[in-house]
Amino acid sequence: MPNIKLTSFGATQEVTGSCHLLNIGGFRLLVDCGMFQGDRDNYKKNWEELPFDPKDIDAVILTHAHLDHCGRLPKLYARKYLGKVYATPPTIKLSRIVLEDSFYIMNEKAMKLHLPKLYSLTDVRKVFVSWEPVDYYKKVELSPDVSFKLHNAGHILGSSIVEIKAGDKTIVFSGDIGGEHMPLVKDIDYISKADYVISEGTYGNRLHEHFDNRNEKLLEAVKRVTSNNSTLLITIFALERTQDILKVLNDYYEKHLDFSVPAFLDSPMAWNATKIYKESLNYLNEEAQESLKTDRDIFKFPHLSITNNVRQSKNINSVSPPKIILAGSGMAEGGRMLHHFSRYLGDAKNHVLFMGFQVPGTLGHKILNGSFDFNYYGRSIKIEAAVDQIDGFSAHADKAALLKWIGHFKQPNKVLLSHGDKDVLEDLATSVREKFNFDTEIIKYNTNITLN
Repeated sequence: MPNIKLTSFGATQEVTGSCHLLNIGGFRLLVDCGMFQGDRDNYKKNWEELPFDPKDIDAVILTHAHLDHCGRLPKLYARKYLGKVYATPPTIKLSRIVLEDSFYIMNEKAMKLHLPKLYSLTDVRKVFVSWEPVDYYKKVELSPDVSFKLHNAGHILGSSIVEIKAGDKTIVFSGDIGGEHMPLVKDIDYISKADYVISEGTYGNRLHEHFDNRNEKLLEAVKRVTSNNSTLLITIFALERTQDILKVLNDYYEKHLDFSVPAFLDSPMAWNATKIYKESLNYLNEEAQESLKTDRDIFKFPHLSITNNVRQSKNINSVSPPKIILAGSGMAEGGRMLHHFSRYLGDAKNHVLFMGFQVPGTLGHKILNGSFDFNYYGRSIKIEAAVDQIDGFSAHADKAALLKWIGHFKQPNKVLLSHGDKDVLEDLATSVREKFNFDTEIIKYNTNITLN
């Protein structure tokens, strides 16, 4: 029986930077290597030296393609990691888009923060040639004592729960667990047997609005642009949130052919990701697959325009309201939405919808939680537009769904919580102890936990 030790180097009492190292009798397995996000100090942690030597890592498993889980993979290769990265085929395709986009954003950030480049384009390409695609439920042998299977996490396309067999122990990493009744992806897989469960807890102290309400709230905002003769700005996350929103809008526009408000998807990255959804139909839920029998493109509806370049993006300004603009980034930390903010935030008729969690320290969090002047290249713009949030489209499970997933396990030795703010994880830990009587611990940064 090998000695097993878990050490986490991110997403410890915070939401971003997921990175967990298992040392299984000398075999070193890394689950995720994500980017830190948020305020300047948190973001600068990406430039700190890794607290382990990537040359000593034997294998990497990536749970899904979000930047806070995959964003530091190129840094591993910059520091001489030579092994493979295991992930589902959709995760591999989506991660390629995310990492290519992130490379250029990181270079801009490095210049602004007066820091060296975090990694090179060559390091990004080393990730691309090191992928090892793994389908759900396929057993992969990594060593005589170590194997794993991937299960559907129901979070975004191709997202995975990782079930690791280490000797006679079973260790399950949740990755990010999906919400229930998502418009596109299949519901999460439940697992009953594990000795140790490492669970995320992003929304571990709150409930999402009902999925019917989220659609109604979005469509109410969409319909309101006509009566107000205004502009609706929807901040989007390129993966999952965009595709879910497009599906809801598609259904509405297809059923209401007299509704002719022009909509613009002003995010080449989001549209490229959407193409991958269209290529991965067997990963979608039954409802989405059924829709495809009568609507060959559930993401493209009348009056939707896709902008592929800066010129087309600027041309949106010449279109008179009412109109709808979907653009990145989801937390307003970059992307084309910043340019639209500069034009439309100052008009009280207009409306901004944030589609999910806004990490403290981000521009999105600041706009959502208090009025202040938006600084756009030295020009101060007073925020007059209405600002709202819809968290029902969140790809993360809420507290009820997290407890439902954790509660399926049959008396694990311990539940370990990560990927959540400290107070949120404390609330979730208390609920897990009270509801299931499971031994529960909150993971701390760079702290060894023995799993034997």
